[in-house]
Amino acid sequence: MSDQRSKHRGVSRGGKGTADARVRARAAELVGRGMPSHMANAVAHGRLELNAALERMARSDRVNALMNRHGLSRALATQVAIGHADLDQVLARQRLSAHRTEHRDRTCLEPGRTLALALTSGRIVKGVLGEVTPYGFQLATEDATLDVHKLEAKYSYDPADWKRLKKGVKIDRTAQAAPAAPSERPQNRYGCSDKRLFGYLDGEVEVLTTLLEGERLRGHVRWFGRYEFGMTLRGGVDAVVFRHALARLAPVAPQGSGSGEGR
Repeated sequence: MSDQRSKHRGVSRGGKGTADARVRARAAELVGRGMPSHMANAVAHGRLELNAALERMARSDRVNALMNRHGLSRALATQVAIGHADLDQVLARQRLSAHRTEHRDRTCLEPGRTLALALTSGRIVKGVLGEVTPYGFQLATEDATLDVHKLEAKYSYDPADWKRLKKGVKIDRTAQAAPAAPSERPQNRYGCSDKRLFGYLDGEVEVLTTLLEGERLRGHVRWFGRYEFGMTLRGGVDAVVFRHALARLAPVAPQGSGSGEGR
């Protein structure tokens, strides 16, 4: 009887030992194929399906590739890899954030700079900028030094570009029915968000900018800051538009679309 119990115990220990050896061999095989050891052990012991393990490995590779290629955080890269976030939208938000950081305080109103300014009531003044305050600035012209409120400024450009710019600025008489002066309350002005401006910039969309007094500037947005945005107009001339002077901003409609924009 004792011999029989010993024999059975030997068989049991031998069977377990053989099973353990097979598990170790399977885990070693999977590790040799590139599977992480903890995952290989889980598969070898039957705690994880092989297909599920392979999918996790593929997803991890995608996450690492996204992190390395685009500089995403692991959490955000994981959301993209599993389809919970759109990569194009994520990258666009990154570019928008970088543009805001770089150009947030950009302005054409830099003391000592020579420029031409289109002011309200159709005035064009040229001179050298003097002191700039939160609400106004001084401009030294050939005849006098002017104190100008910022809300009077509509757009600016290099005086040397006057002839080319004049050809590129049209007047929309119907727009002059709207108030010509911008509201002192920002919430009452024409709304044009950073996201919208960036969409035009990032997509290289040609736009038509209409100002409160009817000027229409057609071209491409090149940068934007808190209070201004830069455009390259047809003919290659650059202008800076003050956001408070906007009456309308829209993409130029394709020819034959039937829309009045861009005509």
